Amino acid sequence: MNFIGGFSALVEKGFTNGDRTLINSIPQALATTDVVCSSVNLGSTKTGINMDCVREMGEVIKRTAELTRDNDALGCAKLVVFCNAPGDNPFMAGAFHGVSEADKVVSVGVSGPGVVKHALEAKKGADFTEVAETIKKTAFKITRVGQLVAREASKRLGVPFGIIDLSLAPTPAVGDSVARIIEEMGIESCGAPGTTAALALLNDAVKKGGLMASSHVGGLSGAFIPVSEDEGMINAIKTGSLSLEKLEAMTCVCSVGLDMIAIEGDTSAATISGIIADEAAIGMINNKTTAVRVIPVPGKKVGDMVEFGGLLGYCPIVPVRNQYSSAAFIARGGRIPAPIRSLTN
Repeated sequence: MNFIGGFSALVEKGFTNGDRTLINSIPQALATTDVVCSSVNLGSTKTGINMDCVREMGEVIKRTAELTRDNDALGCAKLVVFCNAPGDNPFMAGAFHGVSEADKVVSVGVSGPGVVKHALEAKKGADFTEVAETIKKTAFKITRVGQLVAREASKRLGVPFGIIDLSLAPTPAVGDSVARIIEEMGIESCGAPGTTAALALLNDAVKKGGLMASSHVGGLSGAFIPVSEDEGMINAIKTGSLSLEKLEAMTCVCSVGLDMIAIEGDTSAATISGIIADEAAIGMINNKTTAVRVIPVPGKKVGDMVEFGGLLGYCPIVPVRNQYSSAAFIARGGRIPAPIRSLTN
């Protein structure tokens, strides 16, 4: 299925009337279409976090889940909430054509976690310097192919070349998994102690290797950790080695954030907003892109499985273990100020 992005709002400092109309229409739009995807950017390192929008997006996600309850809240799989969203990200569901882009460009996202894992299989017992070098060389080769494809597509279409996104994007296929790369480094099961360090090495090596292979790099460019789209992460959730809290820690060192995570349908809007606020804070403080794509599936409880189909994969319901409320915090509204590092002019 070919998704279409761009039903998006950029509201990191505040809302226009058009923004409010669009955000309020997201649940209905995603429920009545098959391929339309939506994204909302509600924070940045330069502006801080729009907490009014954080509160509203928890409610929007809940309404979207309810309107698509017959499809296991599939609408929520097409909705991404960003901090520091790049305008040249070619990966769905968060892709949109940024306001600073030309009328039309060709941008290409490369992937290949299975290729990286295969390369590391020949390096069992090697130290981390050699592991990093192997990932860098493999990322260079993958990116170079993407660069050639992008250039040829640009030429044939008569459209300017935009960027190559270096991200390692997994799929539900066995072996095509970021989690399995981490395990190949020596972690028994993704989520065990050492996972965040392994992911940091992977993310950095992919960027270093890919950067030299393309003339223009952009988008997200790193390792993705979408739970339902990564066979190894699905298994790690099943075995209990990977939790929502560990996934949040991992987002500090990789691309995007809490991605394609199915949670219990009765999770409150305020709790979802609290999850969004935490991820936005990580992105704002660390000057990186973070995002939330959680799916509160009506009627589902921990222990149940949800099937989304295709590249969206399948996912066990991930427990939200901390049941204490953040409703009073979310209700405050306003804007969390930008950090001191925003004053760089």
